[in-house]
Amino acid sequence: MTSLPEISLSLISEEEIRQKLTSVFVESIILTNKFDIDLISNDVLEALGYTLEEVQGRSISFLNYKENLQNLLLSNLNRGFFEEVTATLNGRYNKPVAYSISGFYLGLVSDINGYIILKVKNLDKVKEPTRSHDSRQEDLDNFVYRAAHDLRGPLASIRGLVGVMKLRKDNSEVDTLLEMLDSCAANLDERLFKLLYLADSHEAEIPSGDLKLALLEQTLRETLALNCLFEVINFHFTSDHAEICGVHEHLVQSLLNNIMLYIISLPRNDNATINYHISKNDSGLVIQIRSAGFTIGCKLRQALLQKTSLYSELLISPNLINYYAALKIAQSLHANVCICFPHEDVQEFQLQIPFQADSGEVYGRSA
Repeated sequence: MTSLPEISLSLISEEEIRQKLTSVFVESIILTNKFDIDLISNDVLEALGYTLEEVQGRSISFLNYKENLQNLLLSNLNRGFFEEVTATLNGRYNKPVAYSISGFYLGLVSDINGYIILKVKNLDKVKEPTRSHDSRQEDLDNFVYRAAHDLRGPLASIRGLVGVMKLRKDNSEVDTLLEMLDSCAANLDERLFKLLYLADSHEAEIPSGDLKLALLEQTLRETLALNCLFEVINFHFTSDHAEICGVHEHLVQSLLNNIMLYIISLPRNDNATINYHISKNDSGLVIQIRSAGFTIGCKLRQALLQKTSLYSELLISPNLINYYAALKIAQSLHANVCICFPHEDVQEFQLQIPFQADSGEVYGRSA
């Protein structure tokens, strides 16, 4: 039977992948594993002031400004990939150009070895007046970069297995191959579903403008009961009001429900507790959430505190889908969300949701 790497190489040639990389990543540098420059995208060449012919085949050290770029890349590629390392490249006439660099070995995401992909962001360009547009483009670039890692794996496996099935001499292994295909397809389907869930998470019905606290508590208790049928989690809900006007009722419910779903997805002990307290001040709704008895490891804390694109974060940590959905809803509400970890098994959320500009609450109406 032909090996999977041979099949993959027959499906996608090394030259095709190599030539298209600078199209996929708008700003990128492609190196050989010996740290020689193979390709550089046009945007980077323009910023540095070189032509491809001037740099192709040269060592990355040709672009050293003050630091040794090869040593910097070597130290950060120890685990196969790295993200957002700041470095200064030497342009024509010793012009320094500051970049944020993310990189990985191409062999991690394809059957082609021998190349290093550097995705670079020109930090000087970020400071220009078009910063908001650049920010959106960077979010998209980061998502594509992460998707290249996390979505291509199942796709490559599916294509490889299809190739194996085409080359089979008999049908003795068809059932096994179909099971493997089904598993890969299910994996890809789950990741795509979570992306769609996050994309749709801020959609809601037309707001009533009135948040009924009894209904909110009932919704949260139903979520808890449905997802923890045979377990006891102590849930406490308090509020200074029966109703609060001037907020998007359905989005607030969805936001707090997603935080609840995130919390109860964590490993927990027998004395786990969740406390919600709702109040208001002159500018908006104030929500305090405290959970205790839920395991929050170091890697999880790092993921929760990341400040990059939510879609990229979701692909890195798909188990945090409800937390990321809550953050997206918070963005649509212009809410401020703070999270802290006083103890190993304790986390606290502080949310400030401003009143809607056209609500009665803003004009002195209270509940």
